[in-house]
Amino acid sequence: MDRIYMNRVPGSERIHIEIASNEVADLLDDLPAEDPEWFDATKKLRAILAQANDAFAEARTRNATEGAR
Repeated sequence: MDRIYMNRVPGSERIHIEIASNEVADLLDDLPAEDPEWFDATKKLRAILAQANDAFAEARTRNATEGAR
């Protein structure tokens, strides 16, 4: 997570974090099975990370196959 952007515009405060594909699985390891006591934002973040991990897994497999040629 080398790039973190903060929007400080009043009424639009938020952060944008770039997460490298190799860091997604690490984050999922820290957020194992969903906990019913989690905040909705945490549940959404875990769902986003899981979707990204699945998408990146396909790319990792494809890249490994292409690299083996």
